[in-house]
Amino acid sequence: MNYKHYGAGLNDGKIKLSDGSEYDIGAVVSAEGDPQIDDVPVKGDDELKATFYFNQREEITIRANALSFDVIQAITGNSASSSEDGIEVALGTESEQNPPFVEVQAFTTGKDDDGSAVTIKKTWHKVQIGTIKMVQSGENEFNVEMVGTAYSTSDDIEGEALGSKRVATLRVIY
Repeated sequence: MNYKHYGAGLNDGKIKLSDGSEYDIGAVVSAEGDPQIDDVPVKGDDELKATFYFNQREEITIRANALSFDVIQAITGNSASSSEDGIEVALGTESEQNPPFVEVQAFTTGKDDDGSAVTIKKTWHKVQIGTIKMVQSGENEFNVEMVGTAYSTSDDIEGEALGSKRVATLRVIY
């Protein structure tokens, strides 16, 4: 088994719901997780003896250059409606104060040390997206930024056991 893998770019991103439904994050540009952890330093004898860590999580930021009403519905819990003159979804609603948990997946094309093609996949299993920001500016592409928190969990979004408690899983697919 080859344990060295290289990749570049982000070629796909998905949101998955607890019922197994998956939605493509159209024109995804980036999916970043910034690890966070709380700690308690233990002092004694005029020195630091140890530090205990807890509450592991990642602050996630996803950027995309497309508007997907399926993704917005999935992460806000709000429903889109359509009519002859367009589609709309409410933003800034009370349901967004406690948004649903979703799974976020990010895919990168890569190679292993032998040159074989692989896909590098990171999955955050239990995520709440707290804010959605739309950027509309002259001479720039339309941009959606979604920011939230990935929590530690023992189960994936569909309730299947993961094997250990974790915030995310990094996987190489041959």
